[in-house]
Amino acid sequence: MKRDPVSFALLLCSSAALVLAPACASMRPPAQNDGPALSSEGVQLAVLQQSCTQTKETERPNSDLAEAIVEVEVRNPAPEAVTVNRTEFRLRTPDGFALKTRTWGSAEPLVLKGGETRVFEMRFMSRGSLECSRELQLDAGAGIGLGGKSIRMKPVTFVPATMAGSKGETHSAG
Repeated sequence: MKRDPVSFALLLCSSAALVLAPACASMRPPAQNDGPALSSEGVQLAVLQQSCTQTKETERPNSDLAEAIVEVEVRNPAPEAVTVNRTEFRLRTPDGFALKTRTWGSAEPLVLKGGETRVFEMRFMSRGSLECSRELQLDAGAGIGLGGKSIRMKPVTFVPATMAGSKGETHSAG
């Protein structure tokens, strides 16, 4: 059987769109957001959009698999460069868990020149300690540096949203 190259390309593109579209469409502003955090140096940290999915594990009670993807914006109004070390960021839960990022390439520092703004995503995953219906905090910790010193700023507090605007997005498995 001979394949038509145009039909094959259309099939491939359609399949890719079906696989990738849900990931793109799921990012949305949080249901609640305390707004950006501001350091005394003027550096700003904000949560612009997020996606949070939680899979109820019927065979493993209290061990739901959850993933939060957070779109973060860092603004650097300072004249000197700011370094963002994403591995230092933590997603804090109301129960006291501090989740490390699971973002591909997060070990590479981001350098923002004076006056530059950068938007990037961070991915967090957990089994049992992250709940999409509860308040979360993105804490930069020692992850933002200016002039060789860490900048201190309060965490950005937010509650994830679903497509309909309700808190959390839950799926069942098992």
